[in-house]
Amino acid sequence: MDKLTPQNVEQEYMIQILLAKMQGIEVQILNSIGDWSISTRDVICIDSIYRIKSHELPITKEMWAMIGEEWKWAAMDEEGDVWFYKEKPYNTGECWHTDSWGYTLNILAIDTDRIDWRKSLTKRPEGV
Repeated sequence: MDKLTPQNVEQEYMIQILLAKMQGIEVQILNSIGDWSISTRDVICIDSIYRIKSHELPITKEMWAMIGEEWKWAAMDEEGDVWFYKEKPYNTGECWHTDSWGYTLNILAIDTDRIDWRKSLTKRPEGV
């Protein structure tokens, strides 16, 4: 049998949803009242609307340019607050932590609605 390939954008997206589920990445489903909830079932329904829960913080290069160059990392805590770090923090399972005092609370408006805080570690882009 020949290898099947997606024939359009919709098919490609459904394949990405399936791969995300198989790889343990959170997938959300749009429910009947218009809210996103975690898709806990192992099946994918063709007529449902899904999205992959994002992991990187949506910080643009323009936003990074406004932040001092010493801040190399960003991560979100369980409460939804975004913090900047001078050194790469590590996830303790309860929060992001660094062994130095090189961190500060974010004051920029960043949409973290779809972000899983446990996987939110974002590195400053090169050259910014």
